[in-house]
Amino acid sequence: MRASLALVLLWECSQRPAPPSELPPAKTPAPKATASNATTSMSAQVADGLPIPARSQAPESPPAGWCGETAIQEALLHLGMWAPQRLINQAGKPAHPDLYSTDLPVALTALGVRHTFYAAQKRGFAPFATWVASALDEGDPVLAGVKVLPTQHPEWGLDHFVLVVGHGDKGLLVNTTWGDRRWVGDTETPGLSFKNAVYAIRLLGLSLSVNATPARIVLLEETASVVKLRVTCADARSVMEELSVPAAELAQFQCVRGEGAAAQLSVERSALRKR
Repeated sequence: MRASLALVLLWECSQRPAPPSELPPAKTPAPKATASNATTSMSAQVADGLPIPARSQAPESPPAGWCGETAIQEALLHLGMWAPQRLINQAGKPAHPDLYSTDLPVALTALGVRHTFYAAQKRGFAPFATWVASALDEGDPVLAGVKVLPTQHPEWGLDHFVLVVGHGDKGLLVNTTWGDRRWVGDTETPGLSFKNAVYAIRLLGLSLSVNATPARIVLLEETASVVKLRVTCADARSVMEELSVPAAELAQFQCVRGEGAAAQLSVERSALRKR
């Protein structure tokens, strides 16, 4: 059973069925955030869950899409790193154009993301949702697999990757990787579904320097060459810095406290190891 399940989960994002007509195309570009509208768009998107704005798959993504890459990119911003989807894809070392379920842990490890897997004790949505909700309540986003109904491949365990950012009476709130958020349950109606959900990765945070604390990133503006970021210390929201970094490069941030009795927490771009 475990071997057959592993094979089913390999078919992820690549060759997935086309989204139902009411869903936006998988490669619809995300609206560009600017310094003037970032606060408004941010508050509109995070009211029901973790403050992780929804993004779209990069215009350069292959026809199969980069759903896993997009979900990881969204989470990395929350954890303190800017990473273009192309480099996330390369970090997973896939043998195909996009990341499959077995490639995601490879990419996360290469990017320095601590993580743990959902180990299903019982099949069904209830234990899955309970595990996910516990992670979210502790501030950790969850990368999960969903079905896209109606599916052309019912034998697959999942058709698409999303980032789960909230939970409630409506089910689990996900960033779809199509630029929006939706409530998803274990439904059988057209759209995204957690029916028979078994695949989820809890993202615990980035590996940091000794005595460093996490940073959070808000994307203020994005062009093909540069991204403008607001970096905030997770444990001291009054400490923030705005800066620009090359859009095509990795940029990891953490918060460090200076020496002395009056030491203040400050944002620091950490030295990234060669990946």
